[in-house]
Amino acid sequence: MTADVAARWAGTVVPSWIYRWLMPAGWVAAIVVSVASDTSRCSVEDPTVCGPDRTFSLALIACFAAVVLLWWQPVLAAAAGLLFLVIELRYDDVAGARTAWTVYGAACTALLVWLVVSRLRQRSMAAGVPRREVRVPAAARIGVTPRLLVAGALVLVGVGALGLMRWQDQREETHLRRAVEQTAVVKSQTDDGDLVLQLPDGRHHTVTMLDDYAVGAGIPVLVDPADSGWLRPRAELADYTYWYTVAGGAWVLAILFVLRDVRLRRARPRRAWTGQGLPVRIDPDSSGAFAVRSADGAVLLGFLNTELDDDEGDARLFDAFDALDQEENEAPAKLKREWEDTLGRYRGEALLLGELAEGSWPSLMLGDQVLRPIGPFRAPRRMPWQTESAAGLPQDRVARATKGVPLEPTQELPTLPWEVPLETKPWWDRPGLVAVLVLAPVAIGALAVWGEWFLAILGTLTAGQLVHFAGVRTFYRVTATATDLWIRSGWFERRVPWRSVETVEVDEDRLNLESGDDWHVVGGIEKKQVARVAVVFETLRLRSRTGLPEEAVGRRVAPCLVIDVVFLTVCALILVLARWNSF
Repeated sequence: MTADVAARWAGTVVPSWIYRWLMPAGWVAAIVVSVASDTSRCSVEDPTVCGPDRTFSLALIACFAAVVLLWWQPVLAAAAGLLFLVIELRYDDVAGARTAWTVYGAACTALLVWLVVSRLRQRSMAAGVPRREVRVPAAARIGVTPRLLVAGALVLVGVGALGLMRWQDQREETHLRRAVEQTAVVKSQTDDGDLVLQLPDGRHHTVTMLDDYAVGAGIPVLVDPADSGWLRPRAELADYTYWYTVAGGAWVLAILFVLRDVRLRRARPRRAWTGQGLPVRIDPDSSGAFAVRSADGAVLLGFLNTELDDDEGDARLFDAFDALDQEENEAPAKLKREWEDTLGRYRGEALLLGELAEGSWPSLMLGDQVLRPIGPFRAPRRMPWQTESAAGLPQDRVARATKGVPLEPTQELPTLPWEVPLETKPWWDRPGLVAVLVLAPVAIGALAVWGEWFLAILGTLTAGQLVHFAGVRTFYRVTATATDLWIRSGWFERRVPWRSVETVEVDEDRLNLESGDDWHVVGGIEKKQVARVAVVFETLRLRSRTGLPEEAVGRRVAPCLVIDVVFLTVCALILVLARWNSF
């Protein structure tokens, strides 16, 4: 695919901000208008106005699907919005709501037509591009996928929701069979907006009402002589039909997950086949997908999540994507180079097998390896001011093959045990830790006594995080002995025997120690001392090579864990005492 054809293909893509941001905003606006324009009052003659309404609960499935699916399957979301408009016009007599949903339904219709036409044009343009015939090997067997497990769980959720609704309805029917009608008088209104009703026998009930009632107004209610705690306003009977929405929504999602799984299996045939490959260029992207470009690499067409048939190779590729993560700063340099080398083998000219269109499930063939789809192809996300770009591995990093500089041992070792020189900590680290340990329990206790339980619990969690953060910085130590390296970081202090260390590597301002399948990163070293510390570590490592068996890495409790546990225990005791004692 040339750059010119690729640019015209990209021009057919529907901007994602329309269905990911604009349409949800329109849905919210329609909800607000519907609620604001509904001025009907609860009615004894028609309890469905404020009581059980099965049709409304079932219609809400389509209503919520019209917004929930916009970020996942916009075509189905637009179809759901159109379906809800039909239901709205058939059953709703509120003029404002009908107008709002007519506007939203028209937008859904336009979006649905646009999406369908866009994908048809994409398929038509890609079909006219010259392709190469290639033999594709059979895909590996697919077992039970997470999608099927989630779908099964959602089916059970729906069954449970209907079972709970049936139990609630049966309990309510028992009360209604014994109920007698009385007139309750509104005596007062609580700060929360609830009404305090007085029954003819003098008893008082606090109830939550949808309608507004003035003090002194009479309200027809049903009371159960056999259960003095049960009361229902005649115009606002108990409504448990919302469980229809929960169950129906769960089952709709289950169906969509199953259909997605079926599509996945269809895209990975269990037999070898001959396909027509479209020449493209692929690059690993920081999103964990492969960026698909035109053959000359000039135009970004979209992204495709894939996996290899080889489980071991796929696991290495999955881990290698961490090399693209800018926050993956703790990874050792040697491991980063391995990741970069792995990613470098999965970039370059490839063949796209299948349809090139949003929502399709094509495969990628790179040499003799096939990258099978695990999700649909998607075009770059677009906003009015920018378009998503691929954040892959720069070419110079892929081509880089340099290794760590060898370390020369030294004959001048410091006096052991030797505490590694670390960067100077801010003067406020230790005083800040002491201040939090002393003041936080006092503040938490005061909030609890005043009845501000939410703030007290939130303060406990926040203070616990501050104590842990300050404790880790304050008690961080790295100590070298003739036989071991002790790294005190976080809740534990690791003991790394020199006999288990295979390599010591300098990575900018830190050291990476390889021990079997584990890596131990030693950071926080004074920058001017990094080279000296590395030489000392290498010398101790070499001197430990006496032919004795390797020792396992051990650990012991660090002061930070003790401080965290004691602090949280004290705060918990304060909350318990404040809860059970009025002081």
